[in-house]
Parts: sequence; structure tokens; C-alpha cells
Amino acid sequence: MASAKPPSPARPQVYLHIGTPKSGTTYLQNVLWRNRGRLREQGVLYPGDTRHAHVQATFDLRETSFEGRPNPANRGAWDRMVGAVRAWRRGPAIISQELLSQALPHHVERALASLDFADVHIVLTVRDLARQLPAAWQETVKNRSMQPYEEFLTALQGPPSSWSGPVKAFWQTQDVARVLRLWAAGIPPERVHLVTVPPPGAPRGLLWERFCSVVGIDAARCDTGKVFANASLGAAEAELVRRINEAVRYKISWQQHNLLVKRHIAQEVLARRKGTKIELPADRRAWVASRSRELVEPLRGKGYHVVGDLEELLVPPPDAGGSPEPLPPSPAEMLEGACDAIGWLLQHRAQLDARMDAAPAEAGVQAQLKAKELREAASLLVERATPLSRRVVRRLSERYPAVMRLRQSYWRYVSAGDDARA
Repeated sequence: MASAKPPSPARPQVYLHIGTPKSGTTYLQNVLWRNRGRLREQGVLYPGDTRHAHVQATFDLRETSFEGRPNPANRGAWDRMVGAVRAWRRGPAIISQELLSQALPHHVERALASLDFADVHIVLTVRDLARQLPAAWQETVKNRSMQPYEEFLTALQGPPSSWSGPVKAFWQTQDVARVLRLWAAGIPPERVHLVTVPPPGAPRGLLWERFCSVVGIDAARCDTGKVFANASLGAAEAELVRRINEAVRYKISWQQHNLLVKRHIAQEVLARRKGTKIELPADRRAWVASRSRELVEPLRGKGYHVVGDLEELLVPPPDAGGSPEPLPPSPAEMLEGACDAIGWLLQHRAQLDARMDAAPAEAGVQAQLKAKELREAASLLVERATPLSRRVVRRLSERYPAVMRLRQSYWRYVSAGDDARA
């Protein structure tokens, strides 16, 4: 009598967290990165040697970059990540990057074909449209958009044939049914997971707990302290960055903008200010409520695994009495933000000068060239940003001693530089 065959080993499980943008993805990715050692102890792999490995792998897969063209530095990053997943034998693996939601059909085909050794799960975190719209607009501004908020909202309501740039990208990623038509075709619906972002006022860790329940992670064994989310800007701060973008008008490189404007000025300086929250205008709320229903209804009855509640994605229509219209940012609010930004740029410029002076000529040529490049970019930003506040700076410096001190410090710095160059 022939002996029974041993059971086949279980196929690996790979969780592709493909979006959506502005749905807590940065927070989740930072928790995953910070806890990758604890995850390995639980048999879960979050691959990558650096925090940016998943971004690089996604850009390699999609043959693009933040500059809109392939970056040779990313070449082979997707295959390396898949190789790490294939070599993992202890449990599930997670690949997380919201830019995957913008993939084209041939990118999706390549991704799923490269993972054909595993059972692939598709994970989307999804947030209601009323919170997505302001968040998405300010993110486009951080990434060099010059489009005003109201113009952005108007363009979103236009017909698909009119969509372009940030508007087209928004609907590509926020229309979850469209995203799933690409990524979930041929995947059993029970392996498609929709994780809804909890409503305002919910416990901060609830989104992480919902995500963990999909993969089988013990959330309590992970450290979520000191983990930052993608910092939000206030209305005045976002408008200030938009005007800086207009003033500079691509006269600095993407790398310089990413470092100086997005990372430092927007996310480190301006995001710390307690600015007025960017609100959805009252006259847009009825349309947003209707559009939300259009986006959510196709998700029902598909058999997808929903963690949370699809009702959390619906936006209630405006009250009969109406909602107060948000006031536009005042010049004084933008001036205060501009002063903080200019103050940081002056300090940054001084630090770069000091580094150039200290760098040994025989060993620091590249360092000096890099510092010179960033110093020139910082100088241009100071030059372009300063006129934003000139209309009111004299009047407000009489009212605010801090503004007066900043003006005096700035001109002392300029005068010292002129003397040194004379």
C-alpha cells in the first residue's frame, strides 16, 4: 500500500498595502519601520534596508520618480524587494506604498506576476472625502503645486476629460472601485481588505489596530510612541508654501525643493504652528456628500473584507442651517509663518557657510559643492519669500517686537555679508 503524500507547505502570504494616499499611510509605514524587529519576532517581514526602500521599489515598478522620469538609483529595487519576500519563510510579508495605487495595468501585471509564488492580499486604507480633499490639496502644494485651494476643488468637480495633473492623480487614487478593478482582478474577494480610517475623536491607535488585524500582527507588542504621521499644515501655512512655489517657479531643483521647502519649511517649521485648519467650504459639502455615496456604493456586495465600517466613508449633507464659510488666511497669519520660514532659512544659510569654511579643501570638494548648491537655493528662497511680507511687515513690526527683531537680524546678516565680500 502506497504511503500518503506529505501535505504541501502553505503558500507564503504577501500583503500589498497600495493606498490610498492621505489615509494614514505615512503613520502606518513609520510604525512598521520602527517595529520591524518586533514584527520579525512575530514572523512578519517588513522588507527593506532603508526607510525609503518601498518608495524606491514602487518607483522602479512604475518606471518613474518624483521628477516624472525613471531614476537610475531605483533600478532593480522592486526585484530586490520581491527577492527578500521570496526568501522569507517564517510568515507573511508586507509591502506598503500608497503610490502603488497610481500604477498602470502593465505595472500591476508585472507586480502580481513577480509575486506568483505567494497568495497576494490587497490592502487599502480609505478615508472619507471631506477630510481627503483638504489633505490632498496641501500635499500637492508641498510637492510644488501652485494651484489655489478653490481652483483645485472646482477642477475636481469637472468632467473626467478635463482632469490633469494633481486632479487626475487624486481621482486615480481615491476612486477605490477603480483601483480595485486593476489590482483585485483575479484575486479572491476575501483577500481584498478595506480598512476604513476611524472618524475624528477615535483613539489614535485604532487605525494601527485595524491594520494589524488584517495581517495577524499583535498590535500590543509594537511600539507606537514617538511615531509621526504626515504633518498637516494650517490654511495660512499651506497658502504661504503655495506662494513660495509661485515665487520660485521651478528655479530650484526637485531635490532642493524637497529638502528645503517640503521637508524643512513645510513639515518641520510651518507644521509646528497651530494654524487654522483647512476646512471644506460649505458650498462644496452637498457635492462631496453625493460624490462620497457614488464612491462607496460600488464597494458593497463584493465580498471584500471590511475592517471598520463603510458608513465611516460617507459624508453627511450640510445642515439645513448651513455651515459657516471658512475665512481666507489673513496677511498677518501668513506674515508670521513667513517670518518663521525666513528665520530658519537664515540659520540654515549660516550653517552651510560654516560647513564650507570648515571643509578641508583636499577632502571636501564634493561636500563644498553640495553645500554651495543648497546655500544658493536657500538664498533664492529668502530672496523670493521676503517680498511676500513686505506689504505689511513694517506695520506689524511696530506691533510685534519679535518681527522687529527678525527684521533687524536679517539686515545685520545681509550687511555683514556685504562687508565680507567688499
